[in-house]
Amino acid sequence: MSEFRRQHWAAAVDRLFTAVRQNFVTFLILIFVGTRQAGGDYFVYVLIGTMALTFFSGIAGWYRFQFRVADGELQIKKGIFVRKKVYMAKERIQVIDVTEGLVQRVFGLVKVEVKTAGGGTESATINAMTFEEAEELKRELRANTSVKIEGEVFEKGIGIEEEFLDEWKISTKELVLAAFTSGNFGLIASILGALSGQLDAVITDEAIDYIQGALPGLNNFTLIVTVVIAILVISWTFSFLGVIFNYSDFSVKKTEKELLIRSGLIERKHITIPFDRIQAVRFVEGILRQPLGCGMLYVESAGFEQKVKERSIVLVPFISSAKMNDFFDRFLADFHIPELDIHPPKRAFFRYLRRPSHLLLLTIPVAWYFWEYGWLMSFLLIPATILGWLRYQDAGLYFDSKMIAMQFRNFNRKTAFIRRKRVQVIEETVNPFQERKSLSSVAVTAASGAKGIEFSINDLEKKDVAEIRNWLLTGNHMPLQDAEAG
Repeated sequence: MSEFRRQHWAAAVDRLFTAVRQNFVTFLILIFVGTRQAGGDYFVYVLIGTMALTFFSGIAGWYRFQFRVADGELQIKKGIFVRKKVYMAKERIQVIDVTEGLVQRVFGLVKVEVKTAGGGTESATINAMTFEEAEELKRELRANTSVKIEGEVFEKGIGIEEEFLDEWKISTKELVLAAFTSGNFGLIASILGALSGQLDAVITDEAIDYIQGALPGLNNFTLIVTVVIAILVISWTFSFLGVIFNYSDFSVKKTEKELLIRSGLIERKHITIPFDRIQAVRFVEGILRQPLGCGMLYVESAGFEQKVKERSIVLVPFISSAKMNDFFDRFLADFHIPELDIHPPKRAFFRYLRRPSHLLLLTIPVAWYFWEYGWLMSFLLIPATILGWLRYQDAGLYFDSKMIAMQFRNFNRKTAFIRRKRVQVIEETVNPFQERKSLSSVAVTAASGAKGIEFSINDLEKKDVAEIRNWLLTGNHMPLQDAEAG
């Protein structure tokens, strides 16, 4: 692969498809509203012209995009008017991801993303190439090289496919449960609610009168309730289908040096995670999943640039807490499920109860002054107080010579497992109110993507936080005074 090559011409189609997919809802609203305005035909012409321009710019981008592996590096030339050249040394390349998107699968192709220590993923994406070309590219980029990471030297493979030592698959029952209990429908509902406010030109008083006339007994109140229920049902349906499409045929395979994650019904993703890049593991129990004793497992991996929303990689989309130890034993031997032995003291209880209500206590008087029914916001103090109580109950911590485990709650309950050698920073904060009660908060930062991810617990005993600082320096789990005496 020493000579420059071009992608498959389907890369131009993929660019058009990506633009439509990313702006699908916007296109629908513009078509629905724009065609009903004066000059609607011109709007259609403009829309078609925009899509045609996107396609032809994709063709130009495909023609100008070239890549090769030469002189120990991946070289890419791209750009229609401004020529950009990218050079990625083999020893800096950490992960090579292969994805079969919808367009790629139609043409029997794959997309390859090359991720480096500190380099951006977007500048190293080859959108359309054959599977054989992708395998050839992986072999050349994984040719014998050594990588120095945080003072340690790791030898890379020679490109030969490694033997799978173990495999975990999601069952049909687990996939359906994951789809039923996904918490994404709340986010989708809020987006749909916001978009519905932009349809004033369509949802007129005349349209509402017509609907109420066609459906006897439907007044303004029942109409609003019906719209809210419809938004929730549509949101839940999209959320359900999203989980099915994303995690169908999900599997985790283990080799000697890395984990290989594969998933997707329409768009199939292949993600490799080298063991030496794993910094932490995070178990998230959603509000709907926690009563079932289940959650989602994420892995925090460092060394390559990722978009914010992709910074954490889904390791297992649905797993019961009872199976976690078995999963760790089989795939991540450095981690285990401990019994949390450090908790906030009783004198921190009321601080936890009050913390979620601070903003409400400031907002309620203002809302009551400007709005006749603003006092109704005071009822929100009940769920806010319950949330504070749950945060107090769930907060806990454990550490030993190899790792630290931290459990906390925002809305969902989260448990983070961090390897001691991968802890970047431990930060203690004390405000004047905590100082009076000998309390302090601790935040532990692990590397994730090109930046860090922080896990924190509020209002612990100051001596417990001091032990954690000592543990980071020495690896000992003992009271600070005993460590100093030793």
